[in-house]
Amino acid sequence: MRYCIPLTLLLVLGQLALAQNKPVLYDLAEVPQSLMLNPGATINQDAHVGVPLLSGFHLNVGSSGVTLFDVVGKQDGDVTQRLSSVLANLNNRDFFTVHQQLELLNFGWRSGRNRYYSGGIYQELDMITYFPKDWATLAWYGNTDRLDYPFKFNDITARFDALSVFHFGVNEKIGRHWHLGARVKIYNSMLSVSSLNNKGSFTTSLAAGESANIYAHKLSRAEVSIRTSGLSRFEGDLTPGGAVGTGLLGGDLGLGFDIGGTYAFDDQLKVSASLLDVGAIFHTSDVKTYQAVGDEVVEGIELDFPALASGQSPPPYYAIFENELEAAVPIDTLYSAYTQWRPVKLNAGVSYGFGPAAPGSPACNCTKKGRPFAFESEVGLQYFAIKRPKGVQMAASVYYLRRLFRFLLVKSTYTVDALSASNIGLGIVGDFGNFNIYLAGDHVLKYGNLSKSNGLAVQFGMNFKFLNK
Repeated sequence: MRYCIPLTLLLVLGQLALAQNKPVLYDLAEVPQSLMLNPGATINQDAHVGVPLLSGFHLNVGSSGVTLFDVVGKQDGDVTQRLSSVLANLNNRDFFTVHQQLELLNFGWRSGRNRYYSGGIYQELDMITYFPKDWATLAWYGNTDRLDYPFKFNDITARFDALSVFHFGVNEKIGRHWHLGARVKIYNSMLSVSSLNNKGSFTTSLAAGESANIYAHKLSRAEVSIRTSGLSRFEGDLTPGGAVGTGLLGGDLGLGFDIGGTYAFDDQLKVSASLLDVGAIFHTSDVKTYQAVGDEVVEGIELDFPALASGQSPPPYYAIFENELEAAVPIDTLYSAYTQWRPVKLNAGVSYGFGPAAPGSPACNCTKKGRPFAFESEVGLQYFAIKRPKGVQMAASVYYLRRLFRFLLVKSTYTVDALSASNIGLGIVGDFGNFNIYLAGDHVLKYGNLSKSNGLAVQFGMNFKFLNK
């Protein structure tokens, strides 16, 4: 039971996790933030400015392989039995991840008929940890019944990043068919912690020969490391001024870019794609890497039974074992700078508009200032992929969009990804004069009981859009 609480907390934290897919907002021309998902998206305003701190908030939460209901909601068996069942069902490719974004500033304006500039600042938090199957099994069951089994260190894979991003992009309409765009990003890492590419194994076996110990513990080619950057910035009392200074280019800097484009075959059919966060952060300050390397056999502690029988004070067994372990696997602290690549993301989509012209978007507007023609209804397919430490995670969506009134539209999505095969998303966008507001969410069918959901995603924002008549 002593491991019950930590494992339960891990599963609870998993409910605050998923990747960075935003199927409701992608290719949604009525929302200025669609440029953040595809710098080459079609747009329908001449300028925009987001409400500071309210123009864009995104939280994507979920976990693969398990829900909170699996642990605390089911009535069959006690929590220990349920945790044992969960542990049996999870594998080392199941993951828990958190992604959150908050726009501090977002703005854009049109230059001439066909060029649109946009820029801003946003804060981002991203965490992913894979389920350490071997080590959770060792912690839960112990190694008595798992002699000669190599518990693999590569099961330990986790990454956490907190950063701010300064960005500026350009979108241009080229000819009748193309919208192309690019965005430059300056990354400012405030805190980064990662444990990746670990190697080796730990095995417990019966001691051989005439050893006084029952078991021998073998570390085979163990290479385990934890890289950190920025930890000391958050030690002690962090003042508001210090936090702002760290967020405004006070951390480790990096450089990246986004590219994207949209090709319209005609007023009805178009395809689009984008590649985001192609870049790296160069960690050079406040860098610490904790590294343990070993290839040894530790046979435990030889008990001094005569001393114990005579009533003498026993030797400090724990200190002896700790010294033997540290001698076998020394933990070194390194201060070398390192480069960390950003998780690259790919979006792609195809859409088809049909029905009459949308209210407020008559046919005569289809070429004025390069604005796209808007139909009352639209259907499409979307694809998303992100590079993660243990491979690429993917998602595919189908959607239906309906423009209900001059000022309102609704978009619904159905997504299949690593978390769920029944993810229904819903988004609503309203334009009230120059004021633009949007609200979107995924896994909406689970809102009645979120503990049964593998994930939850919400996005909302407020902007002012301006259209030259």
